[in-house]
Amino acid sequence: MAEGNQADYISGEVREYDYDRWLSALLMPTDSREDVIAVLAFNSEIARVRETVSEVLLGDIRLQWWRDAIAGLKTEKVLDHPVVKALGRANVRNSLDLDLLVQMIDARANDLDPAPFDTVEALISYAEGTGGLLSSQIYTLLGLNDDMGRAAALKMGTAFALTGIIRAIPYHVRQDLLLIPREILEAQGLTEETVFLSENRQAFFGAVSDLYSVCEKQYQEALVLCRSRPSEERSAFRLNALTGLYLKRIKSGGMDPASPKVAVGKVRKIWALWRG
Repeated sequence: MAEGNQADYISGEVREYDYDRWLSALLMPTDSREDVIAVLAFNSEIARVRETVSEVLLGDIRLQWWRDAIAGLKTEKVLDHPVVKALGRANVRNSLDLDLLVQMIDARANDLDPAPFDTVEALISYAEGTGGLLSSQIYTLLGLNDDMGRAAALKMGTAFALTGIIRAIPYHVRQDLLLIPREILEAQGLTEETVFLSENRQAFFGAVSDLYSVCEKQYQEALVLCRSRPSEERSAFRLNALTGLYLKRIKSGGMDPASPKVAVGKVRKIWALWRG
């Protein structure tokens, strides 16, 4: 596949599986966009490991394949895979933080456990290791290099990931995955086995409300950090607009992730990201 065709293919994959971040990438400087989309494609690949394998062992093998692929980039042994090749080109141009990419893979190992989190702290750590580190890497791909700026990007990505976890609860149910921490369930008198029973509907909404509060706190902290950054860094923080929008919709939906009110149309997303 020619390099130009590979770029189109990768962009299409990100558009299909990570539409929100793909939209935000379109509003980033053109000289950084291809490399940003390459990292988004990598994130999409490792995020979908659980749904593309039939058992945990196969998921572990797949994640190890990606660790080996990243290790190969360190020695310029680029595997014959369109996303790995795109990462290789991005690494040549921008010196990716390859250790950070490995941390993102390690965080995705949690996805292979049907109920991985005992505490809120563990969930936040997972969100940092996935969406947070992803936003941090994108920040540097935009040619930005400031510790406080990276901290703002990390917090922004963490909040966005947590919001995505709330919105994805109906999908996770079909995948036999529960990311609501046990301590939140127990506070509502629920267990992994009883959380989705019809008679526990109000308690479930209470658990979602508790999870919402965790996300809202991360979002507000992200806003404080991002608003302190110079205007030339604006494109790195546009996802905050979608986090805030989704939180409003979740609240208006009565803490029901399956409510039609939670959905946001494409035009509304574009408008929110454009305004930043």
